[in-house]
Amino acid sequence: MRAKALGGDSLVEDQTRIYRRLFGRFVTGVAVVLTEEDGQVKGLTVNSLTSASLHPLLLLFCVRNESASGDAILRVRRFTVSILGAHQENAARHFAERKDLLQPALAFARDGAFVWLEDSNAVFRCDLAGAYPGGDHRIVLGLVLDMLGPEACAQLLVYHSGDYAHLAPVSPTKESPLA
Repeated sequence: MRAKALGGDSLVEDQTRIYRRLFGRFVTGVAVVLTEEDGQVKGLTVNSLTSASLHPLLLLFCVRNESASGDAILRVRRFTVSILGAHQENAARHFAERKDLLQPALAFARDGAFVWLEDSNAVFRCDLAGAYPGGDHRIVLGLVLDMLGPEACAQLLVYHSGDYAHLAPVSPTKESPLA
């Protein structure tokens, strides 16, 4: 199964469409990355979050090159990552729409220079460790300074085939074979 050779821009558009459709079959978690610049909270929704290193603790996510919130993260050089529960779908949708204005329904917590979404499944407070080119995105690497979360995981918000879905958490019974 290969992309049909159409020539020029048509081939690129066809490959992009097929690529997105096939990658849509990969279920991901959903997170919101926040920073605060000049008293204004800026954020973006990501599903490209991954643990990059255990020693030191590093995480990474990808952000579109033209993202104003991504630019703010690079200028401020600190951010939080909130891993969302199903009850936070409205926050995911809000920050996915490239809006910088806050909705009153969103609940934020603060500690010093960090701001994050309350009631998240997990929160990581990070300093910017680096940013690297990745085509039409930037790969952002964060040094985890602190992390917090509830003892029990709430129902998860996941992303699949271009839409949000909910997934019940699994009770940890043993160490993951992927560790």
